[in-house]
Formats: sequence, C-alpha cells, structure tokens
Amino acid sequence: MARHWLGIDIGGTFTDFALFDTQTGELLGLKIPSTPHEFAEAVRTGLARLADEHGIDLREIGTVVHGTTIAVNTLIQRTGARLGLLVTDGFRDVLELQRLRMPNPFDLHGSRPLPLIPRARVAEIRERLRADGAVDTPLDEASVREAVQHLARTGQNVEGLVISLLHSYRRPEHEQRARAIAEAAVPGLPVTASSDVWPQAREYERTALAVLDAYVQPKVRRYLEGFEQALAARGAPAMAHVTKSNGGIMPVAAARTQTAATLLSGPASGVIGAAYVAGRAGLPNVITLDVGGTSADMAVVENGRPRVSTSEHIGGVPVMMPVVGVSAIGAGGGSVAWVDDVGLPKVGPQSTGAEPGPACYGRGGKDATLTDAFLVSGFLDPERFLGGRMRLDRSLAEAAIARFAGRLGMTPDEAAESVVQVAVSNMYAEFTKILSRAAVDPRDFALVAFGGAGPVVGALVAREVGIPSVFVPRSPGTLCALGALSADIVNDAVRTVHTRVETELREAAALRRRYDDLRAELGEWLARFGAGASPAAFRDAADMRYVGQSYEIDVPVELAWLAPGGGAPLLAAFHHAHERAFGHADREAPAEIVNLRVQLRAERPRVPIAEIPAGAAAPTARTTRRIWLEGRPTEARVFDRSALGRGARLDGPAIVEQPDTTVLVPGGHVGEVDRFGNLLLRREG
Repeated sequence: MARHWLGIDIGGTFTDFALFDTQTGELLGLKIPSTPHEFAEAVRTGLARLADEHGIDLREIGTVVHGTTIAVNTLIQRTGARLGLLVTDGFRDVLELQRLRMPNPFDLHGSRPLPLIPRARVAEIRERLRADGAVDTPLDEASVREAVQHLARTGQNVEGLVISLLHSYRRPEHEQRARAIAEAAVPGLPVTASSDVWPQAREYERTALAVLDAYVQPKVRRYLEGFEQALAARGAPAMAHVTKSNGGIMPVAAARTQTAATLLSGPASGVIGAAYVAGRAGLPNVITLDVGGTSADMAVVENGRPRVSTSEHIGGVPVMMPVVGVSAIGAGGGSVAWVDDVGLPKVGPQSTGAEPGPACYGRGGKDATLTDAFLVSGFLDPERFLGGRMRLDRSLAEAAIARFAGRLGMTPDEAAESVVQVAVSNMYAEFTKILSRAAVDPRDFALVAFGGAGPVVGALVAREVGIPSVFVPRSPGTLCALGALSADIVNDAVRTVHTRVETELREAAALRRRYDDLRAELGEWLARFGAGASPAAFRDAADMRYVGQSYEIDVPVELAWLAPGGGAPLLAAFHHAHERAFGHADREAPAEIVNLRVQLRAERPRVPIAEIPAGAAAPTARTTRRIWLEGRPTEARVFDRSALGRGARLDGPAIVEQPDTTVLVPGGHVGEVDRFGNLLLRREG
C-alpha cells in the first residue's frame, strides 16, 4: 500500500494541499498562492515544498485527488472555445430564447445572459424525431455536410462543434450519425453530442449543458495535462482523480471527456470535507460557509450528505445534471470595497484575486479589500499570516482603507468595520435564499466555517442568520483539500420516460428494465474508471410531478415497488416528498414520472480524524491585541490554535491564530475544543 494520500484544492487565490501519512497518521496542511497564468505551476511549487521542506518522498504518493475551479472560471470569465451548433430545422434560436424569463424580477431593465454560441454560429439540419422517439423526418446527411462546411470552412473558424437535436434523449441515432459525418468532414474537429453529455428532456437545458461541456473542454484538458505532467516530473506515480460537481470523484481520464461534471469541482470539495469532519464530531446537519480569496460559498448538509440539485444556474447557464447545491457570492478576502452612486459602501463581486491581491499583500494592489479591513480591524497579525510565510503590510492596508473612508466621511476604523459588515450582510442575504429553498430552520443546524477567511466572519454571520453554533475544523484553511480525499467515486445516469403512475402501475416491467439498463451503464463506467474501488451501491430515484405541473421533485424509489400493483407505495413516496418540499400534497391528483435516475457510489477509504490530548480548561493567552468590533475598540486575548488541547474553553472577545486561518471569537461567545481539536463557538445566554 502506498504511504501517502494527497488532496489538492486549486482556488483563484490560494492552492491548498493536504497530505496524509498512512504510517504515522499525520495530516500535513500546506497553503501557497495560486498562479492564475498557469495553475499547474502552483502544483509544481507545492510538490517541491513537500519534498524539499518536509522530506516527503513523492514516489510514495499513491492517491492524488484534487478540486479545481478551471471550468467554472472559464465559464464566468467567458474565455472558452469558439463553438458552432447544429440543431433541428426550425430551432435555430433555442439558445437565444432561453426560457423567456427575467433573471432578476426586480430589475426591469435587466437582460438575459448572452448565450455561449451566438446565433451566427448556429446552423439547422433537416431531421426530426417525435416526442416518443419515432422518426418524423429522416436525417438529411447532405444538410449536415453543408452545415459543417458553413461553420468550419467558410469564415466562422469554429474550434469545436456541438450537436443538439430535437428529442435525441429518446433516440440518439440522428445525433450520433451527424457527429460521424462532421468528424469525417473536418478531421480533428472536436464534436460533442448532447445525448452523450446528458440525455434528458428539456431542449434548452440539454442544449445549454452540451454547449457548456464543449465550451470549457479545451482549457480543462490543457490544465489536466499540465497537472499530470507536474506529478510525473516530480516522480509521483499516482493515478490522479478530480472531484466532481455531484460530490464524488473520477479519474482524470474520465474528466477529459466529461468536463461539465467538473464545473463545481472546487466548491464541492469543501462541502464534502465539511460534511465529513462535522459528521465525525457528531454534527450531521450543518450549513457550510467557505470564504476564500475570491468568493463565499454556502451549502446545506443534512444527515451527513450534501443536498444535491438538478436545477442550478451557474454563470448564467442552467445545469440540469446533479450538482452539490452550492451558492457563491463575490465576498472573499480579495473582494473589493467600493462606494456606489448614492454613497453606500459595497463589497464585491470584483476581486483582486491572487495577482495583485489585497493592498496589504504589497504586490501593487491599491483597492481596499475585505482582507485589508480584517488587518486594519486588528483581526489579523501581519507578521504571522500563513504561519509567518507571508508578511502583510499594515501601512498599505491603512492607506487603502483611508481612501475608502474618505469617500464615506468615516474614520478608517469605522470604514474597515463597514466593509466587514457589508460582506456579512451579503452572506446573510444569500443564506436566506438557500435556507428558503432547502426549507430548513437554521436553529436546527450548525455553521461550519472554513477557508482562509470563513473562521474570521463565521460567528458574525451565524449571529445574523440565527444559527446557534459555529464549528471551526482543526485545519479550516485546507479543508477543501481534505474534502477531495474524503470523496467517494460517484456517477449518475438519467433517462426520460414520461409515464403516468397509477395504483396498478401497468408500466412496472418496462420501468424495471430501464433501471436495470442504467445500473448496467454505470457498472460499465466503474469497471473502466474505478480501479481499486469498493463494490458499488446504487440509489434509484424518479423525477415526479402532478400532471400539469412544470417542474419535478426527486423521489427515492425501491425497485421492489416496480411490480404489478406496486404503484401505491411509489405514489405515497411522491406525496410525502411533495408535502415535505412545499408543505402540501394532493393525494387524489394524478401523478407522473418524467425521468428515472440512478446514482452509483463506490466508497473509498477515509482519512482518519485523530483525537488530540487534553489541555488546560482555561488556556493562557499568548498576548492581547486591540481590535475594532461593534463600533468600539476592545482588547482581545490572542491564542495559538496548536496550544489548545481537548476541553479548552475561551471567552470572547478572543483571536485564535493558526497557519491557515484566524478565528474571531466575538464578545458574548464562548469557544470550546472537542476531542478532535475542532473549535465550537456558541453564543452565551
């Protein structure tokens, strides 16, 4: 058995490493600045530090799993491939029409996001399938050749081609034949068929997802090649894996052809890690808050499993494949503070990123950021940032905050606090949305605060939202990297069926065959990409709705129900799920199944969470520091996280410092260290 397991999380500002030694049980964390010009360069730098400074023999690394934001950043920044699109005759405007909904109902002048492929690069071909899969118009192969010639040969200069034809989720033959024709007409041109990406009904969403997959694919592939080369150059023999948007992992070989599945790779890693460490500590129901350098990401975990959504919009594009339900806003440490036209302070979504970074980094940044506000407020020690590896320049932070304060007519202390308050308010506003969608009471959950800046604002956010406690893991700054190591191999499959559900369930045999086919498809995928995985477990589900409804809900299915007369338990499960989601159910109304879903999960060994020795119940502070909090200066005791043993208790106001983050314990809060070294903050009274 290989000695080391390595998790890597590549963010826009920092790249984090978590290395587990299976012989000693030691878990090593490392945090270095990202390199946006070439993200693999940060991986090479981190590997070199592990080898040169920590004496790690990289040849003994047997497992490498990493989360990445390459796909989502490519989408948000609109820097993907130049694509063409082939559609059924008469459907050229599928991307332009979208759903004809206003993205923001409070902004009457707002416009819908521009499609990733403009209308000029969309071509129609003659063919048509009916909704039941029957052929209405056979595929006209000449029209395919003409369309490909137009897009690839006559001035459009496309770098890839997407084919999304009407009702291809029922029968993919037309798409597959059109792809073969296109590949023969232009050898070497990447061609993506929507039925290969995600064969589900809803023309716009299926087309948009196929376009997204092709749009990010070149950058993701180049990055993955660089990542593997970085490992090979340092002699690491491990097969690399990537975290997926659905909370699982897949080998890099699979990620090259399933790039859409990596869209929320990085954020999902953090949610997986939070669910794991909180679950080990006896907290199965948590709300996660990951505040990094660029964004603040939030998600809900119930019964130890992150909530999964099939209706997310990311970067203005609908994503109907299963993804961890992460909401992100531009409120990270590098988010810029600014003043709007009416003189109100704002924070984000603009970010300074890793280069130049906040003003206090001393790399040329001039704008005041959330990190600068933390430093001016006294929350951060400029000499001990990143464990002393990176010195912050307080004078530059003060100058940036002073310029911001001048526009508001505030003192620098007041302006710095206003930046923190606005960022917290932004997070609160986003929390209210996700809690409403999840239909959960925040008083029944704990907040897991992690990332480099999450523990600084965790208690402030929890107080606003009404969450009674804050859970700060032992290594919050590198939790995303640990989360990558804590993920199972997971894959999903879907088929659209559209069938009524009645007590007699006349379609029972056909539905059972469909589920068996989906399981077989996933089993073949695991045999190809799941080397060394444990036996697979399957979760069967159906997207169901009342007849006449527009959208469906996920209903777990027992295959034993799929027998003659088995419709009653299936209907009961649907009514229960509908009542839980919306507060009501109509048990007399007819229901239908729209899609069948199966999820495969093959468990992987977890990094064990070691207990820590007992320490002093009333630990001694290393020093005290003036901080500005709640409109006034106050003295806060400062503790080293490494000096806090099991059972330690500290009263706020206090600061807890460690190499990868700083924890703020406001006045009126008490912090206690559990047996695993996690810090739990609660409001007193």
